[in-house]
Amino acid sequence: MILYDMHLHSDFSSDSTTPVGKQIESARQTGLHGICLTDHMDYDFPEEEIDFTLSPGEIPFEFNLPDYFSQLKKIRQENPDFTVLTGVECGLQTTASVLKKNTVLSQMEEFDFIIGSLHLVNKKDPYYPSFWNNRDPKEAIRQYLDQLYENITAFHHFDSLGHLDYIVRYAPVSFSYEPSVFQEQIDAILAFLIRHDIALEFNTSGYKKTAHGNPHEDILRRYKDLGGTAITIGSDAHSPEYVAYHFHQAESLLTACGFKEYYTFSKHIPVSHPLDQ
Repeated sequence: MILYDMHLHSDFSSDSTTPVGKQIESARQTGLHGICLTDHMDYDFPEEEIDFTLSPGEIPFEFNLPDYFSQLKKIRQENPDFTVLTGVECGLQTTASVLKKNTVLSQMEEFDFIIGSLHLVNKKDPYYPSFWNNRDPKEAIRQYLDQLYENITAFHHFDSLGHLDYIVRYAPVSFSYEPSVFQEQIDAILAFLIRHDIALEFNTSGYKKTAHGNPHEDILRRYKDLGGTAITIGSDAHSPEYVAYHFHQAESLLTACGFKEYYTFSKHIPVSHPLDQ
């Protein structure tokens, strides 16, 4: 049984209105033993790429770190029998400004766990249907994977790579996704992760829109074939009903792919937990 959700958001993320306490409550009710809060810190995210209202003075996908650390410390004190890890989902971009900010973020001693994630293709978020207007889905995915590789080679001070094929979640429903079409790019990314001891996240949020999580099963199997072993598992829940989303399905899939364990991180040190128990 998967007992830890390593990718959760709260109202510290611009795109969530869920208090931290509600996510903890949901996780406990689900039977988890612990979670990691990984709110968005996506520096210099283009404001024109959001469809929600910001509070006065709010910068999209940035939050007050001292308040975050303070609240999580308080939550831990209130839940001594439940593991609450301090994490962040670090938005990847290759501009000098973001690289500098992400480097500072990655060096903060308060964090247990950092996810590195790419949410943009040429400064545009594929989450929005308008992204796909007059675009060839295959070409868009190639661009995403190329930019993902460029990003992780420029900055890799994180513990796990988030939702490797994120872009596919939002592709037109008529598009048939076959990872093998992008094998060379995918292999380069996976080999880089393995070489630098960076885990691969299996993100179950993809099941909400497609028949698979992120990354696709074929990518998980390829990662295993290349020698990868470090898997983290996260629901990417922005609201309580999605905490530990499809974790039973995730466990069955990962076991079928040959994985025996999954990982959590405490102060960036990996801790293994058995699958299929």
